[in-house]
Amino acid sequence: MNTTKKWLIIVAIIFNFVDVAWEIYSLVDWFRTDSAVRSPVFYVVYDFITIACCLAVAVLLIMAIWKNGKLFRQRHGYYMTALVISIIVNLLSVSSVLLIITMFISDWVWIKPDKEKSVKVGDNVEIINETKTEKIARLKKMRAEDKISEEEYNEELMKLL
Repeated sequence: MNTTKKWLIIVAIIFNFVDVAWEIYSLVDWFRTDSAVRSPVFYVVYDFITIACCLAVAVLLIMAIWKNGKLFRQRHGYYMTALVISIIVNLLSVSSVLLIITMFISDWVWIKPDKEKSVKVGDNVEIINETKTEKIARLKKMRAEDKISEEEYNEELMKLL
């Protein structure tokens, strides 16, 4: 998994927990205010729903990047479900914005080839440079399998030495 995407998802998880803490504070504040000044009960119910959704999003994201993101491809559904729930609950929250950004970042890790070991010839052809001992071992194996003659083996061996 791409490290940039992984870290953005981790930050989104942290902000989901911050959202849960904020919603809990909002609920406690609602119960502390006078009943004459309180907002309607609908807002309290929405806060409970928001807490449940934020916790669900955090758990789904944790499951998606479990084992350092090695299983992200198999658990892509968890990530997409968390993204949709986060967008539905609060589109403009920091975690939703981070998850939307991560949607456009590739999760593939690009590894640069070792220039000493291989040389790119064409689109799908790659020549692997061997060490002398590897070449000698390959020549011995080819001679043992009668793919090359004794003279060819000696000739190639002299070129290497």
